Amino acid sequence: MQTFELILFLLAAVIASSVLDKFLPRVSLPLVQVALGAVIAAAVATPLEWGIDPELLLILFIAPLHFNETRHVDSGALWKNRWGIASLSVGLVFAIVVACGATLHVLVPAIPLAAACALGAAMGSTDAVAVTALTHDRRFGSRHEALLKGEALFNDVTGTVIFQCCVTLLATGAFSLVHAGEEFALDLFGGFTGGLVMGVLAWGLLELIRRTGLDTPTLHVMLELLLPFVIYLTAKSLHIGAVIAVVAAGLVMSLLPQRHTVATARTKLQAAGVWQTLEFVLNGIIFVILGMQLPRLLAPAAEGSLGDPAALLGVVAVLTVVLEGVRFLWLLAMDALAAARAGRAAASCLTPQALRGTLAVAFAGAKGGITLSLMLTLTAAGALSAADRSMLVSVASGMIVLTLVLADFAVPALVPSKRSAARSRDRVDAEVSLILEVIASIRADAPFTGAVRSGEEASAGAPATIDEPATVIVMHRYAEILEDLVPAASAAAAARARAEIARVGDLYDRMDALSRAAAQWDGETEDDEAGEGPVGAGPSDADAAGGLTGYFQALRATYEAVEDVQSQALARELQLIKQMREAGVIDAAHAKELRNDVYIQQLTLD
Repeated sequence: MQTFELILFLLAAVIASSVLDKFLPRVSLPLVQVALGAVIAAAVATPLEWGIDPELLLILFIAPLHFNETRHVDSGALWKNRWGIASLSVGLVFAIVVACGATLHVLVPAIPLAAACALGAAMGSTDAVAVTALTHDRRFGSRHEALLKGEALFNDVTGTVIFQCCVTLLATGAFSLVHAGEEFALDLFGGFTGGLVMGVLAWGLLELIRRTGLDTPTLHVMLELLLPFVIYLTAKSLHIGAVIAVVAAGLVMSLLPQRHTVATARTKLQAAGVWQTLEFVLNGIIFVILGMQLPRLLAPAAEGSLGDPAALLGVVAVLTVVLEGVRFLWLLAMDALAAARAGRAAASCLTPQALRGTLAVAFAGAKGGITLSLMLTLTAAGALSAADRSMLVSVASGMIVLTLVLADFAVPALVPSKRSAARSRDRVDAEVSLILEVIASIRADAPFTGAVRSGEEASAGAPATIDEPATVIVMHRYAEILEDLVPAASAAAAARARAEIARVGDLYDRMDALSRAAAQWDGETEDDEAGEGPVGAGPSDADAAGGLTGYFQALRATYEAVEDVQSQALARELQLIKQMREAGVIDAAHAKELRNDVYIQQLTLD
């Protein structure tokens, strides 16, 4: 029962964080969830405040999130930048281990060098969950984005193996380079090979079920949800890299051929919705859990039992600067090599815009659950005193918080969002014209679907009524799209959009007023029927029943008609997109994006 209550508690925290996020637009949702988790841990006693099993963290959260991420990642971009990803996943991790380990040992000589290097190894593992959650809407450039995603997916192995070697050296005083190499090769290459095989087997199973006619959207989604856990547990039983196996399986399943039919498209839409919800919940829970661990881990430092809190805070700040500095210099060197191979001068990487992009990628490598789960295993290191273990975990927790804050505030200041970068003023103006044309076509079709009259038409002699609410509802949907486009549109396009939004809003308000009046009459009639009002104060029972029946029939007919009007509007939208493409108003890529949006809406209607 306690576990069930804890699950409900975490889900409630995730929901509360999504509400709080609306009131904190400048703070990212992951940081809100970390802060909420810290507040909860300080106010309420929960089992999580005594720690969480690192292995449970990996299988329950990291495995499904990595699997879903790899199925949507650009595998071609990863292959194109494979050497750069290998450099970040191996070389950069070693550089961070040496730099952070040496710096910590110099600042706090009481901590053994092996333990300091273990902290550096934990910090070398970029958390894919944190990176995806904090930077998914940032535009880094195709190369930098591929490097960042590839690093987050593959550098866990290097950091974990080095961490284990440091812990072994700390406990036994002996270190075998051969054994460490074997462990690394088994985790990386064994996990990757095993993941490829299991990915092919999983793809074959899904194809077999589909070809035998047993496939249903529900069965398909359930199998997809089960796969990352089965792959992870199978890899663990084979003593190969489990996280890498999940990543490799997701990649190979995304590359293998898939059948493209209406049925598979609907299944993918349903699966996408389930995975999107699951990703939101799992991401939220892992950040809430991370926040719930922080008060316990930082408490010794705050109480002064580890020495001067200000001095410890200085250690955290210096190590974070060293970490981000090493990342920045390594990425800058990689950019210079890439420029040289492309025939450009290395100095092109030193322009303000190029430096901003490189610095943003450096800050985007936030630490999270992977780092924390590794540091929590230090309790098994018998050679460390309790004070040293507490100090290392507190320093790691402080660095996690600082990297999350840097990723949250520094990255948006350095690079634009994908939405703002992709939407130039010309593109936005074209979309405004498209939506205005669609609304005009809906209004032109009103005599066939039901008359729609604005206040101006009513003042000219026509009755101020709305005979077809479905038409107004669909027009209002397109008007909401216009509202999103107005801030990025030119002055002229924005003025046209606002005028149309006002006209549609007037129609929608009139229809809403009629609905409220009917609902109020419904309530008054119920009061009369219950004997709460005087006899004869309202319509007769027969009239009331007839009126209500007609009202509900009209309401049902309206909602059925909305789909018909929306379907006609989408068909008209496709025609307009084609005309705008032929006229050169929009380019081929923009037209494809707009068509895909329409196709998704059409599938939803069907």
